[in-house]
Amino acid sequence: PDSFTKAFTRFHGVTPTAVRKDGAMIKSFAPLKIKFSLEGGYIMDYKIVEKDSFTVMCVSRIFKYDNAITEVPQFWTEHYQTGKGKFVCGMYGVCIDEKMGSDEFEYLIADNYNPSMEIPNGFVTKVIPKHTWAVFACKGGMPKSLQDVNRKIFSEWLPNCKDYEIAAGYNIEMYTNVADYPQGIQDENYYSEIWIPVKKK
Repeated sequence: PDSFTKAFTRFHGVTPTAVRKDGAMIKSFAPLKIKFSLEGGYIMDYKIVEKDSFTVMCVSRIFKYDNAITEVPQFWTEHYQTGKGKFVCGMYGVCIDEKMGSDEFEYLIADNYNPSMEIPNGFVTKVIPKHTWAVFACKGGMPKSLQDVNRKIFSEWLPNCKDYEIAAGYNIEMYTNVADYPQGIQDENYYSEIWIPVKKK
């Protein structure tokens, strides 16, 4: 046990006890895979979090997967340009594909819902179900840093993860306050997260 604790702490930077007690971030190492090009070999930080269902207030739109990489950022730009950002600043970007096999998905620009607040025209509320979430840290300018981590989750982490598999058709982007960064969302230190619902294999 002693040597395990030392090795674990040296690699992850936290003790096994801290992970159990505080849900500290731990590193996931994707093994190097040889295809036509070398893939993987990188380290991903993630933690496992239990979260009860919660309600968000949001604007919603349907996107095709084929066009999402360009159209979702445009949706955000339009959200702020039309003044909707004063009602929902966009703490979350939520992808919902409950069938998990469709060629399209629903995307929400969302904040936590305050029940005492009136819902403005053009906005709706949605309940995000209770799940166990794998939470991945993203650092760097948007949307590239988040898109890169998202791609690695689905192309490397999920296929190689021995403990967990995807549990439902949700994918949540959590954004921190842009006012805290000199370059806003383009700041090299800008922090965001991706939440994926998982279950034990």
